[in-house]
Amino acid sequence: MHGNLPEEKGTYVLIASAPRMKRVEIGRLGRFDIPPGFYAYVGSAFGAGGLRARLGHHLESTARPHWHIDYLLRVARPVEIWLSTAPWKLEPQWAGLLEAAPQFRVPIPGFGCSDSPRRRASHLFYSSRRPRFRWFQQRAAETSPALVVKRLRLSQQG
Repeated sequence: MHGNLPEEKGTYVLIASAPRMKRVEIGRLGRFDIPPGFYAYVGSAFGAGGLRARLGHHLESTARPHWHIDYLLRVARPVEIWLSTAPWKLEPQWAGLLEAAPQFRVPIPGFGCSDSPRRRASHLFYSSRRPRFRWFQQRAAETSPALVVKRLRLSQQG
């Protein structure tokens, strides 16, 4: 399954589906209710192994969570990934795009962005309905016209 993940470095949005209400401990952030719906997590992979290594970690193992998203993935199933292999970090722009969109809300301030200068920032966004890739692709192109954003549907069915 990870063979179709690119080895290049890049930025991604991991879309996960939570089927029912669960209470989850998210590292040092605390305990949170995770309502049913869809979660869009904005991340980047500019270290060794690039997107394949980072996304492979998220998709394989939640037994020993390292990042905030790993805790969420204990109760939510990844359904698709939106990504770009542009050689610069797009996290702030993509998080801002989702934060401004009326279909999303921030469920957990501080999630996934411990290094952000904005205290109440988040890289996790909630929607009661499945986010549309075409909408995101169009909005991303408005901010960076030459940017290529791809979608990978995950074969996990459940």
